[in-house]
Amino acid sequence: MHACDLCHQLVGEPSSVPPHEHLAASGIAARSNRCKVDSRWRCTGCGAWMYQSTALGEPPNMWRMGARPDDWPDNRG
Repeated sequence: MHACDLCHQLVGEPSSVPPHEHLAASGIAARSNRCKVDSRWRCTGCGAWMYQSTALGEPPNMWRMGARPDDWPDNRG
């Protein structure tokens, strides 16, 4: 997969920066105590997975690009 320039530009930005126009909300990740870790986004242009981390995320309060979430329906065997 080749991520688009808009996705690459978000990587490392503070999570307060809004998602670009091609990112579609795709759920959230939370810890077992229900504390939100990040918001998940999927780019409708390039297909990249983007994660908008909270203070509990890794890295905290930043945007990152990553692999498809393990609990995404296509990953359940």
